[in-house]
Amino acid sequence: MALLHLACLWLDHAGPKARPLLRAVHVHHGLTPEADNWVKLCENVCQQLSIDLSVYRVSPATDEGKGVEAAARTARYAVYRQELQPDEVLLLAHHADDQVETVLQRLLRGTGPRGLAGMPGRRELGQGSLSRPLLGVARSVIKRWADSREIPYVIDASNQDARFDRGFLRTEILPKLERRWPGYRDAIQRATELQSELLRQHNAQPLALTANVMGEPALTYHLKDSAQDSRRVLAYALHRWLSELVLDVPAAARLTEFIRQCFEARADRCPEIDVGRGMLRAWRGLICFTPYFVEQAQLSATLVAGEVHEGTWGTVSWTPAPESRGFYRGEAVTVRYRTSGERFRVDGEHTRDFGTLCQAHDIPPWWRPRLPIFARNGTTSYIPVIGPLWELKEGGAGNLERLLPLWQPIKPSPWN
Repeated sequence: MALLHLACLWLDHAGPKARPLLRAVHVHHGLTPEADNWVKLCENVCQQLSIDLSVYRVSPATDEGKGVEAAARTARYAVYRQELQPDEVLLLAHHADDQVETVLQRLLRGTGPRGLAGMPGRRELGQGSLSRPLLGVARSVIKRWADSREIPYVIDASNQDARFDRGFLRTEILPKLERRWPGYRDAIQRATELQSELLRQHNAQPLALTANVMGEPALTYHLKDSAQDSRRVLAYALHRWLSELVLDVPAAARLTEFIRQCFEARADRCPEIDVGRGMLRAWRGLICFTPYFVEQAQLSATLVAGEVHEGTWGTVSWTPAPESRGFYRGEAVTVRYRTSGERFRVDGEHTRDFGTLCQAHDIPPWWRPRLPIFARNGTTSYIPVIGPLWELKEGGAGNLERLLPLWQPIKPSPWN
């Protein structure tokens, strides 16, 4: 409420010509009995200030391994991304005490360099950006200002509940820090500023990013160099990359174990770790990000060469086939997954098993069960990435147009 009144004061001083549109958003998490009363307070204040208010009722999902606080934050920021229009700025009322609590929480979880930089004063979000103009102001200063102007506000009781991490810090730890080190807020603020500057310098150096043959984003690392320095470099790169992808950074112990496995796992193993909206998997010197996809994808039984087909398993379009080696436009093409022990003819004399073909074409193991196999008259003729097989030379009149399928897997984006 204090930030809303401050924004109105600033706009009044800016004058009508420079005054941008101000509107408010309230997210109703439904986690406390008082939540409905908070909505009413917001509606009354916004009506008095002639400000449009949007109220969103969300149900934080705690079934993804997250606590209530983290789930509520995820739901809240999803609303912010949806609500922000191009070039709009979302003002958040985080203050210096919030910054201290955030840094301490992250530190106790074993956070990396990005976490120690604290909450940024400004960053991009959705189509716009968010700003925290009160980040350097103590809670007590804001409260005195609001009380002196009789600005109505509510205090979330959960913030004083020691069952929650933030409530425990606020009620048990920070009062003791205040008595021993009265200037702790300024000290932590200075530390976050120095860390942020160090991050800016490091981030000026590009990450070693690439993509695997399936088009998944990937981070390269030196597989044979497992020295501790190399592991620390990889840990920093992963922290930075996950932050850029807006994905969860795993707890320190889990991330350390994942990095160890990246260097030490056998060649036929694929270490993996959950990062919130997908998996990181290591294979052949790449750490690949695989968004969650439909595990039980259903393939269409029959396609028509030349016609675009879409399904949960992906999209198939068509391109002219080189050297007259392809399906004939208009012919029926069946699509299926591989069967156990199946072999494929790659030339007039030799056959290869599926695993050998995938190894030769760098197809990651986790994609092999999902590769659609295209067949003519029941005979396997084409496999994405691997390409046309020997049988695709046969059949049909020579004057008909030949086509090859282009398969694009449907993968949900981590930025949505």
